[in-house]
Amino acid sequence: MKIKPRAQEAERTRQVLLATARARFAQGGQAAVAVLEVTAEAGLTTGALYHHFQNRQGLLQAVLEEVAQSVADRAAEAVATKTDGWEQLRAGVDAVLDCCLEPEVRIAYNEAPAIMGLDEWRRLEESKTGVLLVAVLSQLANDGRIKKVSLPLLAAMVKGAIVEGAMSITRAEHPKKVRREAGALLDALLSGLKT
Repeated sequence: MKIKPRAQEAERTRQVLLATARARFAQGGQAAVAVLEVTAEAGLTTGALYHHFQNRQGLLQAVLEEVAQSVADRAAEAVATKTDGWEQLRAGVDAVLDCCLEPEVRIAYNEAPAIMGLDEWRRLEESKTGVLLVAVLSQLANDGRIKKVSLPLLAAMVKGAIVEGAMSITRAEHPKKVRREAGALLDALLSGLKT
C-alpha cells in the first residue's frame, strides 16, 4: 500500500515535533518542553503541534512512549544475541539497567509518573519491557529451568526488582556505581530461581 504524499508530510511533521521535544526533554525534562519553544525550534506552528498531539501533555506522553520503546528495543536486541535462556534474561536486564545511565531515560523514569500518572506509566512499561520479560521467563519455565512457581507472580516480582534497581540508578548521585551494584544484586536474586 502506497502512502499518499499528504500523509507522508503529516507523519514527517509529527516526527520532527517529536524529535525536537525529545531532545529538549533529554536536556531538561518536562520543564524544557514548552510548546512555543518546541515549535519554533522545529520550524513549525503551534497549530501543527496541537493537530498531532492535541496538547503539551499529549506531546510529553508521546516522548515517554518513545523513550520506553527505545529501552524495550535495546533489551530485545540484547536478548536476541543470546541463545541460552538465562543468558537472555541477564542480557535483557543488563540492557535495561545500562539505559538508566542515559540522561533521557533517567529523566523519563523520574518524571513519567508525574506526567502520565503512576498506573499509566506502569501499563506503558508493561507493554514494552514487561512483555519481553514474561516471554523469557515463560521459556525458562517451559524448559524446566526455573522453580515451579506462579509465572504471573514471578514476572511481577522480577519486574519489581528490575524497576527498583532502575530507579535507584536514575536517582543516584553516582549512577555508574549503583548500576554495578544493581546488576550484581539482580544476578544474585535471579540465580535463586534456578532449578
